[in-house]
Amino acid sequence: MGFYNFDESMILIFLLEACNFDCVHCVREDEPMQKGYKLTFDQLTKCLKDCQNLNTIEWVHFSGGEPTLWTEGDRDLVDLLLEISKAGFEPGFTTNGSMFLEYAKCQDLFDRYFNNAGNKLRLYFSVDTFHNNYDPEIGRAKCLDNIVKYKLQLPDEKKKLLDIFVLVTISKDPDSLLPQEMVKYYQSQDIEFIFVPLKAEGKARSLSESCPNLSSTDPDGLGAYYQFYKKKINHLSNIVLISDDYYFYKNDFRIAPERRWYQFAELGHLNEKNFRKITENFNISDKI
Repeated sequence: MGFYNFDESMILIFLLEACNFDCVHCVREDEPMQKGYKLTFDQLTKCLKDCQNLNTIEWVHFSGGEPTLWTEGDRDLVDLLLEISKAGFEPGFTTNGSMFLEYAKCQDLFDRYFNNAGNKLRLYFSVDTFHNNYDPEIGRAKCLDNIVKYKLQLPDEKKKLLDIFVLVTISKDPDSLLPQEMVKYYQSQDIEFIFVPLKAEGKARSLSESCPNLSSTDPDGLGAYYQFYKKKINHLSNIVLISDDYYFYKNDFRIAPERRWYQFAELGHLNEKNFRKITENFNISDKI
């Protein structure tokens, strides 16, 4: 099926199905999460024990839904991040930035983490025209401004522990690009931008005519994404935990969504043997 760039350093965890956004390009309906799904604290601790059985995992990353909405009793997302750090891994999560619109909440999250953990924290903000979470007139996103404000107050040794990335979904439409000065400004604040093409997955199937044609080098077919296109496309693949099951996920636009997921191990039973088997076999076509 092609070349797959497998990241053996990361476990991706789908934390919950709930989200406070309703984006037109959301892919959740193509993912094996049940309505109302939410990972438990105990499931996370079991996953971390599994990760400790492997030799390659460095980073445990949450996706969703919106991870900042997670709670269980008096625990919230920060408790999960601290548990990951305590287990010896770097935590991270992808967010729409809504929690970071209030500086006090932003400060509380980071203070709680950095006062109790010594590992790097990686945050990926989805900021683009589809999320509609920035001001196009002034070329600023309040969630990123609050991050910049907080990071400037950190001592130098802790600044290195906060890595910020922005994920930007781009269609064929030139208006899907962020303002160039906005990108340059945040890049000057040590924020890295990652530009990803809109794909006809999930709800975005209705936007298929706007999706860049990644099998072509034609500028017209790639549209606004043309400047970010790379001729050799490496299809990133991951191990993903959802509830009590580990999946191998192929991030490959050329195959049907239902064939991108392969359940290969149960929570509490991930080990070097089944991990190595799945990472060495990239041509799995079984349906979930």
